[in-house]
Amino acid sequence: DAHPALLAAGAEVEAESAARGSRRIPIDDFYTGVKRNALAPDELIRAVRIKKADGPQQYSKAGTRNAMVIAVCAFGLALHPATRTVRTGIGSAAPTPVRAKTAEEFLNAALEEGGLWDNGETITPSVAQRFADLCAAACNPIDDVRGTAGYRRRAVGVMARRTLTWTWESYRGTRRTLKGAA
Repeated sequence: DAHPALLAAGAEVEAESAARGSRRIPIDDFYTGVKRNALAPDELIRAVRIKKADGPQQYSKAGTRNAMVIAVCAFGLALHPATRTVRTGIGSAAPTPVRAKTAEEFLNAALEEGGLWDNGETITPSVAQRFADLCAAACNPIDDVRGTAGYRRRAVGVMARRTLTWTWESYRGTRRTLKGAA
């Protein structure tokens, strides 16, 4: 469940080898295939490094209540106001955890063009829906006992739209609080 949040946060995995020492692997490069990662055969994960968040983050998960805790699918979103960027993470809806990079690029452009990082205006429903559609399109899910590919794609879109709304409202609230303190 942590993978989407780690992708959204832009984490790094610190790998250690007794023979070669340690190295840091950007989370975007860590997942290499189904049940495969960028660790060398003689490496273990020493730490996962996450920079202190400079903006709001959200995580959402779809799954059954009475069954195993494995997510049917999951979505993470982090706003990074210092760099004026948005990062996403999608879990259990592709062979590896993935980012919705096209959706991020779209939203980054919409926020910049609308001056929303500065003016704190509400994101329009059409922008939120387009972001959701692009996130759903980033999926490459399978049908399995936990859910169908179609359900996963739809759920990721719903979670993307909702988490964007919640995260942006949190950002707007923080901006209002800071303006009131000035």
